[in-house]
Amino acid sequence: MGYEVFRGKIAIVTGAASGLGQGFATEIAGAGGTVLCADIDAAGAHRTVAAIHAAGGHAEAHALDVRSSEAVTALVDDCVERHGRIDYMFNNAGIATQGPVEDIPIANWDEIIDINLKGVVYGTVAAYRHMVRQKSGHIVNTASLAGLIPAALLAPYSTVKFAVVGLSDALNLEARAHNVDVTALCPGFIESGIYGAARTTGNFGEKDFREQIPYMVPLEQGVKKLLDGVVKKHRVVTLPLYADVLIWLYKLVPDLFLLISTRIAARAGLGRTSGPP
Repeated sequence: MGYEVFRGKIAIVTGAASGLGQGFATEIAGAGGTVLCADIDAAGAHRTVAAIHAAGGHAEAHALDVRSSEAVTALVDDCVERHGRIDYMFNNAGIATQGPVEDIPIANWDEIIDINLKGVVYGTVAAYRHMVRQKSGHIVNTASLAGLIPAALLAPYSTVKFAVVGLSDALNLEARAHNVDVTALCPGFIESGIYGAARTTGNFGEKDFREQIPYMVPLEQGVKKLLDGVVKKHRVVTLPLYADVLIWLYKLVPDLFLLISTRIAARAGLGRTSGPP
């Protein structure tokens, strides 16, 4: 699908230094949009912008910690002041935390809630207020398949992603009256590097986690599929095919879904003794 809809538009993408965020920024700029690439990794954001400039696109790099509501609001307000509007807000910055719940310290819960949930709330609220005044705009929140179905050994991640889907759906009920669109991106596992960099606890490691995954979507393919859904203004965007199968299984036969998921998680280490006997 072509991305002509982004031509001449102003977009903010958080988490733009790598992975999905970098992919979104690159595609939007490549289609003729101007992208504000924001990331706590300022050097990474500058690398994304340098690549966009080398390809003839328009982008800016901004250091941003989405845990600060003041910083997020300041970035959005500055964007509107300098560019006259904000057309797209991609709340994409996030981390992963994995392991058995009994092994995960509260500090890890606090961190993922601050980044993956509060960071999305801050970006959504800051952008939405301008979009209501504009009577136009599109908020895109990166959730996950783990925000539509529960994921063992990813309890903190699943918790915040369910909340992001809930936020997006609730806002949708209000946003339509203001000609503002809201999309929740709910992909299955994508080769973005987020799980390799996850906060891992107990005896559960990346190898154990990957044993649960039936198929890892290549990053470029995932970016394009997700943006296709954004262009079509879908409420929720899922991928790949197994994601839809699991979603419907969970909705229609939840007990069977839970049985299968528990057995898969057991093979990856659920129930393994993590402390001394």
